[in-house]
Amino acid sequence: MFRTLLTPLSARFSFQPSSPHPDSAGARSNELSPEEFARDVLIEIMRNSVERLKVAEGLQVNIEALTEIHRILSEDSCTKDVFREMDGFLVVLKILSTTQPEQPATQVLEATQLVFAILSEALYEHKQNIAYFKTTVGYETLSQAMVCLVSEPKTVQQTLGFLVSFALHNFAMSGIFNYTPGTEYAGLDRNIRDFEPAFGLLHHPEAFLVLYNFLPVISVDNPALRYSIYKLLERVAHRNHRNHCVLNGLGLVDSLFQRYCDNRADSDMPKPERQVVQKLLRKLIDVGTTTDEARLMFQRAVRSDDTLDADVLEILRAGMKVRWPEHFSLESPAVLRISGYNIRGMPQAGFTFMIWLWIEKFPTKQAHPLFVCTVGDRKHIALNVRPDGALECESSTASGPVVLKATINRSRWTHLALVHYPHRGSAPTIRLFVDGALADSVNWPYPRVGAAPATYVIGDNSETTTMSWSIASAYLIAAPLSDDLPRFVHHLGPRYVARFQATDLVKFLTYEGSTALNIYLLGAAQQHDAKHLTHAIRDGMGIAESAILFAVNPATQMEYSDGREIPGITYDGDVFVAKSGCLDLAMWKIGGAAVALRLVQLANNQHEVSRALGILADGVRNSWQNSEDMERLRGYEIVAEMLRVKSQFINMTGFETLFEFLGLNFRSPDQSTMVNTVAYRAIALDFQLWSSARKEIQQMHLEHFITLLQTSKHKRFNVKQRIAKMGVVRKMLFVLQTSWYQQDMLPFLVEAIKVVAQAHFTADDAIKPIVSYLAANLHEVDTGTASPRSVISRIDHGNAQSKAELLLAALVSILQSPPAYQRFTVTLPLPRICLLLLGDRPSSATAVQVLRLLTISLNTSSSFSKKFELASGWNILKMALPYAWNEDVQRAAFNLVAGHVDEKTSPPQTVVCPQIVPAIFSSLKAGLETIAGQAANGSVFNADVERLLEELIVMHSSSPNFREIFKLQGNTHAFVDAFKTFVAGVSTYRELDYATIRVLEKLSHLGLSIALDNAVAASQKQEIMEILQSAETVLNPRASQETTIDSVAVVGGKSRRRRIVSVRLSIQLGEGTVKRSMARIHDWRKTVIATERKRLRKTVLDLREHHRQMSMLTEWADLLTAERGLWVRDTRIRRWRLDETEGPYRVRKKLEPDNEKIVSSKVDSRSRMPDVQSPDTGGKSKIRLEVPPWSDSYDISSSDADDHHLEEEIIDDKHRRVRHELEPGDVIEAASTVARVSGVDSSPGLFIFGRTHIYMLDGLVENDDGEVIDAHDAPKRLFFVPGSIVELDGPQRAQRWNRDQVISFCDRTFLFRDVALEIYFKDSRSLLIVFPEKVQRQAMNERLGSIIATFSGTEQLTPGLLLSPFSPLKSPMVSPLIGRLSAKVSATLSAKVLSGFGLDELSTAQRKWQAREISNFTYLSILNQISGRTPSDATQYPIFPWVLSDYASEKLNLDADSSFRDLTQPMGALTPARKEAAQSRYEALISVEEKPFHYGTHFSSSMIVCHFLIRLEPYSHMFKTLQGGDWDLPDRLFSDLKRAYESAAVDIRGDVRELIPEFFACPEFLENSANLDFGVQQNTGERIHDVKLPPWAKQDPFLFILLNRQALESKYVSEHLPQWIDLIWGCKQRDPEALNVFHPLSYEGSIDLDTITDELEREATVGIIHNFGQTPRKIFTEPHPERMMHGNSDLPLGTIYGIAEDYHLLTQGTRTVRDLGPGSAVREMILDVISQRVIPCPAGMLYVPSRPHESIEWDSGLASGGQLKTLVDRRLIQVVEATFCSCAVFADQETLVTGSLDHTVRLWRVNRGSHNASGYATQRQRESPFSLTPTHIMRAHTSEVVSVTASRAWSLVVSGSKDGSAALWDLNRGVYVRSIQHGDGTEVHAVAINESTGYIATCSRERLCLHTINARPIASLRLDITLASHVHPPISSLAFLEREYSRVGVLATGAPDGSITLRTWNTDETPAGQKAQWRFATLRVLKVKNADGERHPRGYMPCVTALKFVGETLYHGEDTGKVFSWDLPD
Repeated sequence: MFRTLLTPLSARFSFQPSSPHPDSAGARSNELSPEEFARDVLIEIMRNSVERLKVAEGLQVNIEALTEIHRILSEDSCTKDVFREMDGFLVVLKILSTTQPEQPATQVLEATQLVFAILSEALYEHKQNIAYFKTTVGYETLSQAMVCLVSEPKTVQQTLGFLVSFALHNFAMSGIFNYTPGTEYAGLDRNIRDFEPAFGLLHHPEAFLVLYNFLPVISVDNPALRYSIYKLLERVAHRNHRNHCVLNGLGLVDSLFQRYCDNRADSDMPKPERQVVQKLLRKLIDVGTTTDEARLMFQRAVRSDDTLDADVLEILRAGMKVRWPEHFSLESPAVLRISGYNIRGMPQAGFTFMIWLWIEKFPTKQAHPLFVCTVGDRKHIALNVRPDGALECESSTASGPVVLKATINRSRWTHLALVHYPHRGSAPTIRLFVDGALADSVNWPYPRVGAAPATYVIGDNSETTTMSWSIASAYLIAAPLSDDLPRFVHHLGPRYVARFQATDLVKFLTYEGSTALNIYLLGAAQQHDAKHLTHAIRDGMGIAESAILFAVNPATQMEYSDGREIPGITYDGDVFVAKSGCLDLAMWKIGGAAVALRLVQLANNQHEVSRALGILADGVRNSWQNSEDMERLRGYEIVAEMLRVKSQFINMTGFETLFEFLGLNFRSPDQSTMVNTVAYRAIALDFQLWSSARKEIQQMHLEHFITLLQTSKHKRFNVKQRIAKMGVVRKMLFVLQTSWYQQDMLPFLVEAIKVVAQAHFTADDAIKPIVSYLAANLHEVDTGTASPRSVISRIDHGNAQSKAELLLAALVSILQSPPAYQRFTVTLPLPRICLLLLGDRPSSATAVQVLRLLTISLNTSSSFSKKFELASGWNILKMALPYAWNEDVQRAAFNLVAGHVDEKTSPPQTVVCPQIVPAIFSSLKAGLETIAGQAANGSVFNADVERLLEELIVMHSSSPNFREIFKLQGNTHAFVDAFKTFVAGVSTYRELDYATIRVLEKLSHLGLSIALDNAVAASQKQEIMEILQSAETVLNPRASQETTIDSVAVVGGKSRRRRIVSVRLSIQLGEGTVKRSMARIHDWRKTVIATERKRLRKTVLDLREHHRQMSMLTEWADLLTAERGLWVRDTRIRRWRLDETEGPYRVRKKLEPDNEKIVSSKVDSRSRMPDVQSPDTGGKSKIRLEVPPWSDSYDISSSDADDHHLEEEIIDDKHRRVRHELEPGDVIEAASTVARVSGVDSSPGLFIFGRTHIYMLDGLVENDDGEVIDAHDAPKRLFFVPGSIVELDGPQRAQRWNRDQVISFCDRTFLFRDVALEIYFKDSRSLLIVFPEKVQRQAMNERLGSIIATFSGTEQLTPGLLLSPFSPLKSPMVSPLIGRLSAKVSATLSAKVLSGFGLDELSTAQRKWQAREISNFTYLSILNQISGRTPSDATQYPIFPWVLSDYASEKLNLDADSSFRDLTQPMGALTPARKEAAQSRYEALISVEEKPFHYGTHFSSSMIVCHFLIRLEPYSHMFKTLQGGDWDLPDRLFSDLKRAYESAAVDIRGDVRELIPEFFACPEFLENSANLDFGVQQNTGERIHDVKLPPWAKQDPFLFILLNRQALESKYVSEHLPQWIDLIWGCKQRDPEALNVFHPLSYEGSIDLDTITDELEREATVGIIHNFGQTPRKIFTEPHPERMMHGNSDLPLGTIYGIAEDYHLLTQGTRTVRDLGPGSAVREMILDVISQRVIPCPAGMLYVPSRPHESIEWDSGLASGGQLKTLVDRRLIQVVEATFCSCAVFADQETLVTGSLDHTVRLWRVNRGSHNASGYATQRQRESPFSLTPTHIMRAHTSEVVSVTASRAWSLVVSGSKDGSAALWDLNRGVYVRSIQHGDGTEVHAVAINESTGYIATCSRERLCLHTINARPIASLRLDITLASHVHPPISSLAFLEREYSRVGVLATGAPDGSITLRTWNTDETPAGQKAQWRFATLRVLKVKNADGERHPRGYMPCVTALKFVGETLYHGEDTGKVFSWDLPD
């Protein structure tokens, strides 16, 4: 092998030795220096040594020669070139390959070592040799040369050691695999680690790839060596970052991962080896993975049984943590140099230099330049890093370097921004920002701006420098950025590599970044103006692209300069580009956030859940694309829903993972913030989820509120910008009412409520909700009939009061804070709130808290006592407190007396609140009455009373202030009343127990103390003394007459009766006021309770609806398991149904997947705009301490209005069921229950008229209350349409259209009822709906009419052509450019064309048909439309004629009249026998005086339609429905075309049916692709399958359809079609003489279902309509005129030539149509019908169809950040970054389709101002004259998308990819349909769609394919790849001839050799008797000429890069930038 490789390569290098030939050496020796002479000698020795080695034989001789070569290479590097030129590499590899292990071992190893040493030395630091060895020799050759040595156990270890030494350029490593047999794994580890200090940079990483690839060769018996190799790879990768990146770039991950997965189950593989493989794998992916590697890992993470592989999950978890962007790795000396940009010196306006860098090793001796600007030899400015990490700056205007107050940390990404202002105040300033923050500033003059060009250098290439570092991106901007903008750029992160041109840069912020900016703004607003940052957030950074002097990132195209001055961006030294992306970016390309969601869904234990959550969190955290995707999918809500059923699997790791993602910092809790509000709201606030978790998790969850709102130093931000907007308190109050949390967790829940409420204690968010909750739940109330228990299943009514008591305590605790108290009193009238909370009979806990609240209020407000008294508070307290009295209440009451908020153990000494004393005595009285009552039973429990009496006795004796309160007679009276009542009560008992006696004694003691006090009035003293005497009598009956108390001495003799009476009267008057106040409070409470019940019901219903929505959200997972998904599981044959989307002229032939869930790719462009807000600096943030209106005058009468403070209108959302279906920001203006008609089914649904959109939602109806409910749950009367077959279980579609998509509508009848409406949309869809009543339709008509009137002034779809609903009638042939009728134009007119077509334009259509400007098929479609026929209603399906009668011939002769059916007669009169039968029937009916008719059946009915379409859903299902649930008898099914025709035309007992449009358009209805079982025919025993076709169709339904259409368009049919039209729509529609009268019930007006009340009669009548059919509306009263048939009947009248017919006459125009200029290849041509010209588009640019002033531009390279620009009149309007657009096409003026490098296809909506802005558009886009909004992101491809085309006519997108496939997408729904696989593995670089037929052409380098719209293969052509060049494939462009109808299809293909081939396709070469075989046939090859009309010389042929047919003209564009036309003769 190596002898064949040994070629004299030296001859190819023209080597000129620097020394002369030896013969002349003596003559010229004097001219050489000794060094030159020595070098020449070495060169000659090298030449001789290599030559000697070539012919050497014997191992020893080889060793000597190798030794000599190695010595020479080591002495002088100049010999390395000679070594290469002398084939030295191949020679030494030959030696290596021929060295046999059988030879002496010492010599073998010595020779082997010398070979590797020579290779290492020859390649070391020699770029040419390295490149030569890689490309010409190849490491595969090295691997083959080593096979023998590696296969021998004796030499394998040493040989591989030499290979490692070669890779590291260090032969001290040669013994790295030398270990003794039997060494343990620990010993192997030690052996590798012993060598590790010598590991340096990996010089030849491909050698490690060779080493790795030898692993399978190594014997199974040598696991130690395998282990050592894995360990070595792992340690080398660990040694330094460069090695890590280089090894990652070798592509080892894929095979290593597969090896790891395959060997896990291998018991022979030792565990340590498995572990080291896993460790190596994790290490390699630690700096990134490719998309293919990621795809493999994700695929293997899920097993075939949908369980997770924990080991793979762990690898993914580790890989997802990787944060490395693509970057440059520099090992100094290494530089990136930018020069030659014609920049004269420094920018005059100042500059900003920004760089993302990562430093692994600082310089060791001197400062290392990071950035240098030089002009000539002078250094103008430099930024250096010092060995200690400090930064220094140099300038030509400064004397020396200045060390800045900034340092860089090792091993972390750091953002530096150096800003220099030439004019900043009085002193020009240079400012340095580190990670966005200003680190230092220095006042330096700005360098002088010179005239010489500047050179910018990043890095240092001096030999003395040493630094290991990496760069992600670097920018130089010719303007100084304001101080806030570096912070913004820093938060964009190192992944951002675009050019700051987008206005929505904020979308690239991660959640953490946007939160950090928010926090900064919140603080900055108080310190300085942050307007520049605010502007950047709102409108972008405002940097002109021209101001960016350079932008360098790893995608930038660079050239190796090798020290030379090369213009542009170059590199020199040791620079390596690490291009492996992060795993989260790969996840985006593979499937987006749905991939991680699927892992969470499948996780089934704690470890799986925590790892899957980790993958999800890390996959979203730093990826703005995945973040957007999560929000688009409602992913966070889905996560919460999934975790709800896995709550017990959430361990502490999983919890921390999730909440770290939400912003908590468990290591530093004070750094915790709420970074992701969407996720936080969905997950953290899902209390139903966390309440079902384990107890420790529940507690952690509830305590996290404390961390965020109390512990965190960002708590102000967390409150103001986050919690304040979430309504958290209301959510938690709802949770408190449920039974979700168990009793032991309630204190934690209440504490959480307290923390949240305290943090944001505002009226609406905390105060009112809490008080309303307390008022409704503190007291037991009768739930009554309005109880929501029927709705609420888990509301905890039993513990409501105890929970409310806990919350009341928390509220009182909050109100101890004066600011909180002040907010509360401003919000609510606190005195009455206290009474509201207290209630009539409060519990003890409630009373305690109300008393504490009163204490707080008295201490805070001096006027509170008076206000409370005016509200009768003290009197109400006096009545209520006794019911709650206990020890706690007593303590609270006496604390109130003394004004102590905190509990005191000692009795109070002062009296602050004497007003409470009557309530205390009232409670005493109640307690005494209880004791008195219990005494009768002999059991007395009096602890509370005794305790109270003791407290009163102590207070009276110790507190003078307390004694003073008895001056008020009311207080004394209260005691007297209690004392007197008790004594009277117990005095009747003969004997008292000891407890009662003790109470009486203490009471008497207190009474005596009060009586002896001078503060008490004399009259009351007297009364007390009298009671005391009575008590003494009770206590000592015998000594009653000997009382020791002298009442006269105590009281005095003067009577006070009058005053006592006055006190009693006052008490009686007060009681009335108290009752009124209590009644008012009671009514207030009832109002609050009613409101809270409504709120509770609404919340529960909303929660139920949320859960229902979540259960329906499964489409995100369907994409992953469907065809071309990541985890394809469904291997069943896909089933298809006819798509309701209509093609040109309402043709329906496109299929869509049947019973598959439609996977939405919809995007809400506003879904994830990171919530960065401008700071609120206004007064709103301040607490406004206003005086409430009731503070001055507060009385009972003025407080009536206060009852409304807690009232709130709770509006039940009756549309909650459909709210989620609305577009963002849309509002429902009207809704109506309708029935959507499809075929014979009517699906009840809701037709919604929104402010921006129209919706049709199946399966939903409005009930009598206007609430939207499921149709299943509704009574039938709400949605039943008389006569319809209600389908409740069919596909429940949710369709929506922007209002400007409505182009027309018309009234329709349904089953002869005039209550239907058909609406037509621009997207080729239509909607037929039936209203219950005509008045409802009329109302909707008015609304739709207003829409059309609103948008009628805007641009139509094709200006100049769509002047009416049927534009071809407005003659598009006004221009020579358009020429003949262009199908491109007419094909865009599906329902749009026919929708509003009325009788007033019928004559125009008729004239165009006569002039052959429209086809027969089109004309019949128009007539069907006008007469009310629609494909949406099977009872009124379009009617087409049988045109052929020959279904038996082998070949169809369309020139013979006998082949055709007689169109002058109805089907029932085509034979004499049938004529006679029809006439007899007619006459017989006349004779019995019945309404006569000729036929008992009809030519069109729903049964006929379903009969023909039985093999195609949904008609298969409809047929069964009409048949009562089963198929008809097999012999009666549609199985044979010939038989069907005979039945309709010949058989006297047959039918009279005509055909349907599908017979001329849709071959699929003739095939049983679903393998339905129709049974077996009785007469033949044959199973019914596909329809039997006539012989001339060659067993091919597609060929049958084409020939049948040819027959329809034939001369015979054209001549006789008028007579058939007369029969169906014309003057003979009901003509007895023409034998054309049908059943009377088939005619319009003969049946009125509304008048039939009997249900059975109505059903029978409907059955008649379905079976007898409906005759179309009559539209002609005169005989139809004939068609003009002279000339070529295939072309319009007056057109002589056509390309399909006269392609041989095409000639290239002599003039260039357009010229883009050299170097701008024409990639696309756009037809502008207004200016009547073809406009060429260069690569990366596209004009909007018919709007040439609008265009888009894109840069497909990654270096620009994937920009997509919109321009109007060449003025930049919008920049969308990170689209990575690679190709684009406009489907219409309002829809753009782009293919991307990230494997996706995107749909965009074009916005032009507010009139057509979609719900997706932002306010900025609504104001823009031309902007793009993404609507769908579609995935199926597994590689970059390189071509795309779209057809609005067919609502189809076709994209081609490097993965070798073309994908078909539904343009309307934005979903994947199916794929076309080329199978050759090459990219599908060209795609085209025929607008008139829907045919699809796709082309790769090896194959040209033609398919139908349903991807049915038609023809395929293997291409001659010899025609291809390295730049262009064999076919470089495609275009279809576009006509409304063409008998011959034409496909033009352009080639790199300047040829254009016109091809057609046919079955002419099909052998007789075989199935049709389609082949491409070449019609003609056109050779392009130059502008002079001459052929191009050989070798200079232009490539035809673009083709386009316009009418009967062909245009071609070239890579020269020129456009030419090919024309037919005039």
